[in-house]
Amino acid sequence: MTGSLAELVKTAGVAGAGGAGFPTYVKLSARAEIVLANGAECEPLLRVDQQAMTVWAPELVGGMELAAEAVGAKRAVVALKRKYRGAVDALKAEIARRSSRVELFLMPSHYPAGDEQVLVFEATGRVVPEGGLPLAVGVVVNNVSTLINVFKASRGEPVTHRVLTVAGEVKRPVTLSVPIGAYVEDVLAAAGGAIVPDPVVLDGGPIMGVFSSGVVTKTTTGLIVLPSGHKLVEYKRRSLDVDVRKAAWACDGCRTCTDYCPRYLLGHRMEPHIIMRLVGQQRADAIPRTDLVKAYLCCQCGVCGMFACPTSLSPERVIAGLLKEFKRAKVEKLHRRSVLQPHPFRDGRRIPVSRFASRIDVSRYENEAPLKTEPLAVSRLRVPLKQHVGAPCRPLVKKGERVRAGQTIAAVPADAQGVPIHAAMDGVVGAVLDDAILIRA
Repeated sequence: MTGSLAELVKTAGVAGAGGAGFPTYVKLSARAEIVLANGAECEPLLRVDQQAMTVWAPELVGGMELAAEAVGAKRAVVALKRKYRGAVDALKAEIARRSSRVELFLMPSHYPAGDEQVLVFEATGRVVPEGGLPLAVGVVVNNVSTLINVFKASRGEPVTHRVLTVAGEVKRPVTLSVPIGAYVEDVLAAAGGAIVPDPVVLDGGPIMGVFSSGVVTKTTTGLIVLPSGHKLVEYKRRSLDVDVRKAAWACDGCRTCTDYCPRYLLGHRMEPHIIMRLVGQQRADAIPRTDLVKAYLCCQCGVCGMFACPTSLSPERVIAGLLKEFKRAKVEKLHRRSVLQPHPFRDGRRIPVSRFASRIDVSRYENEAPLKTEPLAVSRLRVPLKQHVGAPCRPLVKKGERVRAGQTIAAVPADAQGVPIHAAMDGVVGAVLDDAILIRA
């Protein structure tokens, strides 16, 4: 391995594979006591992480060792659910084979165990400060698929494919290795196609997933196909104006949303019921910022609206609307840097994933989705120029140019934070658009 790990990871285009896609080289340039691998995979229906840990255990353990060395960590911990027996057995065997210092932390099946601040507390007992990052308590967190990509990057292999689960209303639920930029309709065809008319596709899990853009990106963990009339689809389609009006006439301040809020239970001042009452009673721009600024502490896990609220209100969506206004107005984040102790009833308020799945009516889709390790072959790609947190990439290719798999086709400006994009197959550039590069075989 030549060059620092952070440099190799940046060159390979590694971004967080389990969330917003934070550039991984930034985390590997820090100093920390603990490297924590997030293998909780707390959303229903997804199978990606547990299958990746089983099949690519050597790469994961290798990636953990490299990451720990890069940040100077004393401990390297993989956190996963104890029910993932195949992954647990594979990792234990690989750790023993290598005499590795990597540890396993086995968790119950609760939601949202994969939230990085929840995960840090569960695995280390440390509470991340309000508005802070895990690094504030000496921890660096990466998704397990990200760490597998770190290992590959150390050997010069760029990120060109994304392993994801296809589930819901499809003929054959499956987990696939898909070229980045593949069209969703081509991926669904590999799962036998949708089996309902007018299907709706969520990018990600059913809880935190968003309506698909039509193509696969580096952060696509799953494609969940639902009927257009499904309660979850209607919930996510509801306009913010409707949510705010419902907050005004239906929220009775019962505080159930707050009592179940994962960040509140960690000791943060995240109180959705107060924000709902304030928004429902007056215009957002007339409310004291010191009250509403707590919205910055929301992790958008959906517990408050999709599980806790007895009248199906949407605190997390109202909060997301506030955050857009705040960011546009550059409202300061007025957070304390220290937090209270976790709530004494926290353990009893953790939500079993099975209960959440039942509440949002996706339990019927909890089927096996076997992993196919052979990459999916496609004949066309639409590669977005922005796929993660940070600056969008700028094209390095032109229409009509022939590209090879693994070639860098777009890069971030020299002074910006981000990672480059590589071609996932051999082909010809069909067009260079403002937001994407089209490639055909």
